[in-house]
Amino acid sequence: MLGEIRRTLKSEGLAVHPVKTRAFYLKGYGFSPDVVFDVGVHDGTPWLYKSFPNARFVLVDPQPDCADAVRTSGQLDDFDFHAVALGAETGIAALNVPETTPGKGGAMASLMERTDNLATTFNKVDTYEVPVKRLDDVAKAYDGRVGLKIDTEGFEAAVLAGGPKTLKRCEFVILELSVTDRFTKTAPPSEAIALLAQAGLELRDILAIADGPGKRAQPRHMDVMFTRWAA
Repeated sequence: MLGEIRRTLKSEGLAVHPVKTRAFYLKGYGFSPDVVFDVGVHDGTPWLYKSFPNARFVLVDPQPDCADAVRTSGQLDDFDFHAVALGAETGIAALNVPETTPGKGGAMASLMERTDNLATTFNKVDTYEVPVKRLDDVAKAYDGRVGLKIDTEGFEAAVLAGGPKTLKRCEFVILELSVTDRFTKTAPPSEAIALLAQAGLELRDILAIADGPGKRAQPRHMDVMFTRWAA
């Protein structure tokens, strides 16, 4: 049955791929971080939490209600939460929180101004001032090997720029990498890749791809994983 499905999809220019954003898949890499940072939380990242049951978790998001969302969902009972944004420098920034339908849209909150077609679907965009810290300033309170996940809607390179010391402690970094110009002043992929390379981290895996519409389906952004380069 699966073979027939694969052949049918292939004839239409499509293919079947495994879902990699699962604890089973991530555990297969054998990482053993002491602390895992989830930067850009929204309603949580359950597959990440399940992958490292013995790690300490630190959740970072400028939207304070994210902590309650994770607790009430039962994903994590014990974690530290920092209600700040992360960036290259400390300060204050404007967080843009769109509304797509009433009560929805927080997952697309960003310190960037969205310019892609999704912006046309917003009913409104509320803007709030939020504190910004550097990743290194938050992470210095947590010792040991680090796992890092970043999903900050176009601000990922700035988060990396604020964490050179922390990146050198990372076993892995998972981040959303824009491969199209989705925001005003979207950083090119090479900027994030260069920052990670400086810390000895190289591209290892593509966990998920957000495609555009239609059969051509050019990627808009990807969830990619960087790990230590093998000696």
